[in-house]
Amino acid sequence: MTNYGLVIDQERCIGCQACAVSCKQENNVPMGQFWNRVLTKGGDKMDTPSGGYPEDGGSGSLDMQYQPTACQHCENAPCVKVCPVNATYTRDDGIVEIDYDKCIGCRYCMAACPYNARVFNWDEPEHMPEEGTGDVAARPQGVVEKCTFCSHRVDEGLDPACVVNCPADARIFGDLDDEGSTVSKYINEYETDQLLEDRGTNPKTHYISGEMSPGRPQTSDKMESELDDVSPWSDGAEDVPAEAGESDSSGSGGSHHSIEGDAAPHVPAVGSGGDD
Repeated sequence: MTNYGLVIDQERCIGCQACAVSCKQENNVPMGQFWNRVLTKGGDKMDTPSGGYPEDGGSGSLDMQYQPTACQHCENAPCVKVCPVNATYTRDDGIVEIDYDKCIGCRYCMAACPYNARVFNWDEPEHMPEEGTGDVAARPQGVVEKCTFCSHRVDEGLDPACVVNCPADARIFGDLDDEGSTVSKYINEYETDQLLEDRGTNPKTHYISGEMSPGRPQTSDKMESELDDVSPWSDGAEDVPAEAGESDSSGSGGSHHSIEGDAAPHVPAVGSGGDD
């Protein structure tokens, strides 16, 4: 059975916020709300480094690292357990969704979520432009909303918007139950962590740190499972991750494979706006 998950390579993440902005536009997220956030480790505010500037000829200790955070689509999701009206549920493919027609705004799910991944529409949601953006209907006042892994795109065989629009190829989406998928191979090959593993939620977002992976291997907006051939993977016994330096002989640092057909990076519609 399909079990969708996400790998984020924090060694590739450059903190550009493209994932946060594309999520907001694709999912028609109201002004003042974000489903996808890129936090800065150690700093007091976003894009504030940790450590200190060099003094008296020293080398200093400035350091900038990023922590992209959204709904983790937990295997053992506490938000699903506490919802008194079953508005929050887990789809057969592992994506945690909200039925906005059932949501009564009690916010038990927000209290139960250890990742602070949910937002609540206290007021009538405002959008810019007023007609909204993306391909998802606006949610009403008084309901909780959150990342859906862009389930409307996934249902059409497309990767989530944050994955397609990451300029550093730091996000890889796929089937965790498919041992041949890139997400599964990256989890097996690289050192990965899950947020707050001690909570027993078993998040489906895994973070690579310590060694940079080749990143998302395709340029298409389609999911890997929709493609016939995806580098840097090969078939059979040699089906292992390519070394970062081997995946692109041009030396440009990318790892994309040439995709035939209608493959093209997803680009948000011009003039649709929507970010705060």
